[in-house]
Amino acid sequence: MEIKQLEAFVSVVEERSFSRAADRLFLSQPTVSVHVRALEGEMGSRLLDRLGNEVVPTPAGRKLYRYAREILGLKDQALQDIQHFLGELSGRFELVASTIPGEYLLPPVLADFQHRYPNVRVVLHILDSGRAIYKVKEGEYFLGVVGSKGDERGLTYIPLRKEELVVAFPSSHPLVQKEKVSLKDLQQIPLIMREKGSGTRKTFEEGLKRKGMDLSQFKVVAELGSTAALKEGVKAGIGAAVISPQAIKDECRCGIMKAFRIEELDLERCFYLVKRSRRTLPPPVEELEGFIISSLEGES
Repeated sequence: MEIKQLEAFVSVVEERSFSRAADRLFLSQPTVSVHVRALEGEMGSRLLDRLGNEVVPTPAGRKLYRYAREILGLKDQALQDIQHFLGELSGRFELVASTIPGEYLLPPVLADFQHRYPNVRVVLHILDSGRAIYKVKEGEYFLGVVGSKGDERGLTYIPLRKEELVVAFPSSHPLVQKEKVSLKDLQQIPLIMREKGSGTRKTFEEGLKRKGMDLSQFKVVAELGSTAALKEGVKAGIGAAVISPQAIKDECRCGIMKAFRIEELDLERCFYLVKRSRRTLPPPVEELEGFIISSLEGES
């Protein structure tokens, strides 16, 4: 069993594709396939299955994946610890984030981090808040940045910055002529939402619950899997959307959309850095953690 074989296998599992895994590893697709076949030969079992356009691990593959992640993590930690001991911060760092921090808050922070440490390569994975928290809980990533807390035990959440969600309309919508938008207004119009597991949706549902309401009292016409899709749905006139103001700054500035606070509804939320409570972070990851906290903590 070789490290390069494990790296190829883990990349295929996480990317669900041989071609995307090859791009991630800067290898050719046939090379990735050779590594995986060699690993399957050594294990004496098929590790991956093709289901339609996706590649998924077999039961044996899922079991090996957990060990492979741990082995590769120890390898990276050993290299990083030695480099840190020698006074040089370098290596490959992976973290996970939900959509808003992943697409709007972290990129400039990570750019500053890499400018300070040019030998560092940071890989950012973007999932919804629920899945991101689960990945940190399972040990796949040391750190995550998310838009809501989960129910899982054994995790530490460090508050970063706050924001208040808004409702966004296309500039042609009749309600943009109003000065305020109420819950009653919102109940009369088509509404598009993020999918379950999204921190944005969770914040909206919790705000409604505090008012004794739920989504069944609204005309939800679509559930979309990303903030980008939500914005495009608003532009296309499918409906209004409860969304992060971070995501629509440019659209509001250009007059494509207009955003309102929702009267009578508290939609303030906090972004958090999440990590496993008792997991010791390698020194370089501690450096990244501190950099993210100092860059985002207390901003609004």
